[in-house]
Amino acid sequence: MARSVREDEEAHHDVSGVTMTGDVQIRTLREQSNQAIAAHDADRTVSFMAPDIVVGVAGGPTLNGRVASREAVAEQFADKAFVTYVRTIEQITLADPMRATERGRWVGRWRLKSGIHEQGGQYVAEWRFSEMGWLIHSETFFEA
Repeated sequence: MARSVREDEEAHHDVSGVTMTGDVQIRTLREQSNQAIAAHDADRTVSFMAPDIVVGVAGGPTLNGRVASREAVAEQFADKAFVTYVRTIEQITLADPMRATERGRWVGRWRLKSGIHEQGGQYVAEWRFSEMGWLIHSETFFEA
C-alpha cells in the first residue's frame, strides 16, 4: 500500500530519541534523499522538502512547491536513460538552531548508448527545522 507524503516524512525524518546535531541530522537526511532518488521513489524524494520549497534547476526552470517538484522528479524517473542524481555535501553552516545552509557538488548520471553520461556542478540548499524535523526550503543547482 502506498504511503502518503506525510507518512513518508514521519517515517524518514524521525530523529526522536537520538541525540544528533543539526549538522549530523542534515547529512543523514541528505544521504536518505540521495537513496530515494537512486530508488526512483518520487514520494520519498519530495518528503525531504518543505511544502513551499523553491528549486532552481541548473539550466532549467524554477520549481515552486512540493507538488511541482514531485511532478518534475517523477518525469525524470520515467526517463529510461536516467540513473540518479547524487548531492555531496562540502559544507553545512548553522545560522541558528532552526536554519542551516548546505553547500556541495551534484552529479547526474544517464545511461546512453555511448555509455554513462554525467553532468554536474555546485548547489546550495537552505534547511529549516520544523515539527517534522529538518526540511529543505530551497535548493539551487549550478552547472559546472
